[in-house]
Amino acid sequence: MAAFLAGPAVAQQDSTLPLKLALVLGGSVTWDANVFRLPDSAPPPTGAANKNDRINSTYVGLRIDKSFAQQRVQLDVTKTVYRYNSFTFLDFDAFDYRGAWLWRLTPRVSGTLSLDHRQALVPFVDYTGFQRNISNTDRRIFNLDGWLVGGWHLLLGVSESETKYTQVFLPQTSSRSNGADAGIRYLAASGSSITATQRWSKGTTINQPLDPVNFIDDGFRLQESELQSTWLLSGKSTLNGRVAWIERRHPNFSQRDFSHLAGNLDFTWTPTGKLRLVVSARQDVGAWWDLISSYTVSDTLSFTPTWQANAKTVVRMRLDCTQRDYIGPVIANPGPLRNDTICSAGLGAEWTPFRYVTLSANLQRDRRASNYAAFQFDDTIAVVSASLAF
Repeated sequence: MAAFLAGPAVAQQDSTLPLKLALVLGGSVTWDANVFRLPDSAPPPTGAANKNDRINSTYVGLRIDKSFAQQRVQLDVTKTVYRYNSFTFLDFDAFDYRGAWLWRLTPRVSGTLSLDHRQALVPFVDYTGFQRNISNTDRRIFNLDGWLVGGWHLLLGVSESETKYTQVFLPQTSSRSNGADAGIRYLAASGSSITATQRWSKGTTINQPLDPVNFIDDGFRLQESELQSTWLLSGKSTLNGRVAWIERRHPNFSQRDFSHLAGNLDFTWTPTGKLRLVVSARQDVGAWWDLISSYTVSDTLSFTPTWQANAKTVVRMRLDCTQRDYIGPVIANPGPLRNDTICSAGLGAEWTPFRYVTLSANLQRDRRASNYAAFQFDDTIAVVSASLAF
């Protein structure tokens, strides 16, 4: 959400565009070798013969995009059904939607008003156990871009978000928050830009009272000072950078307070019209509610090449490796703090034999090493999917 708020609010709008209306149908079959991300030594869930499963999903969606006068309205609604072959207690139906009004008051004042709702199964990478845990996330965002003079823009925004889990998950509790941000951007004629943004938010936990045993607070305040830049090095290469100082404070348990640096550096190179290479380095910081740690720091390196083999076929590869440190212990820990290294490799292809038909296949290999044996796992995932839009 922070990245969305920091993005440019000015949108190129064309009142001559006709109504774009699309009905989307699709589905996929996924083979997951380790659904619950269990260590090799751990047995499968009680009553199950294996750790793997086949997951079938089907979806239907409606997409609307309409421009009129200086305004543009977008709507995307999707209903998805997930069905597991063996672990049927994980079956669920998801209803997602996003609506946005890209408004323009004058040639110098524009912005976005949007809301979205997402439902998803909480990944077993962090959530341990054999229960279905569904997250429901709602976000409402309003932002404004005021063109001041030359390449200078004033950015303002407010937001509201809420995430609820169907199962108790202490490391990431259900919560709601309200936020605001203000920033200034300089946009050069070349397309390069630099943006300074200050963000504030206040949040409260949902259905989670003060817990003095686990030091779980009932609220928090978050402040972020960010500097972001996009530099067009040439017609074939772009450098994107971000650095932010994040501070989180709690009203009752200061043991949970933390401050840390976050940021990313992404280099995109398009040597030919068919080949695109992206190299990224990033550091992310997030709250974590357990006795051993109060927050996590994740350092990630990734390489993502994309090859447009022909007009109908795209081949993508992804390699990334993340080192995550769980730090900020609330109580004295007799052993070392938890440290994980997660590496992933993926290869996929997408084929569009006809204008409205898309077929794809993906293969992914994941491995997590940890100084806590219970959190180690290996997994292989294969997915084939098809979609039809008309």
